[in-house]
Amino acid sequence: MKRHLLLSTALLAALAACGRDSGDDGSAMTPMPPGLPGVYAGSFPCSNCESIAATLWLRDDDRFVLRQTYVGGASPADNAYSFGRWSWDEHAAELVLQGRGPERRLAPLDAERLEMRSASPIDHVLTRDPSAPSFTDRVQIDGESVVAENGATFTQCVSGLVLPIADAGAFKELRRQQRVLNPRHKVAVTEVEAHITTVSSGESSHEVLVIDKVIKLKPGKGC
Repeated sequence: MKRHLLLSTALLAALAACGRDSGDDGSAMTPMPPGLPGVYAGSFPCSNCESIAATLWLRDDDRFVLRQTYVGGASPADNAYSFGRWSWDEHAAELVLQGRGPERRLAPLDAERLEMRSASPIDHVLTRDPSAPSFTDRVQIDGESVVAENGATFTQCVSGLVLPIADAGAFKELRRQQRVLNPRHKVAVTEVEAHITTVSSGESSHEVLVIDKVIKLKPGKGC
């Protein structure tokens, strides 16, 4: 019995060593490619229109914006936007976009191209566009607004992006609604139409949110 036990133990040890030596332990990791953030654009297939023009902004702060424009459909071109945070999956060697709805995954084909994982047999490829501008579209977003005497900020719900609110556009209306509906300065979920712009101060510059229209304000509720 002892001899049988010793042989069994030796056999298990040998099999374990073989497994380690094979190098296929599932722990291989791929570092994130350098210079991954940027703007990528391409055309996706569409079942009820000619194509979907897609532009992906990968920001340096791990946020993203994906704009999809439906071209050649029965109605005029319409834009759909997705916001959220992006990360790098070292095990799958894929870029992961997480926001509202299912996550999206893209695999780098090379330093300039990303392929979105899809059930479609047609490739969904986005190519880096170094000439593309920053994201400045006027969009409808929801977040938490805070208005104080020394300034105001807006925190987008999905991505967590925090931006100072510019004293322009519909800012006076936002401030009025905050004073009337939120006199105790509670957290207030705010739905607005707005756009991001960059302002310069001396040798530095920073982003601000310009509110074009205040849609809804709900004091006492957070994201």
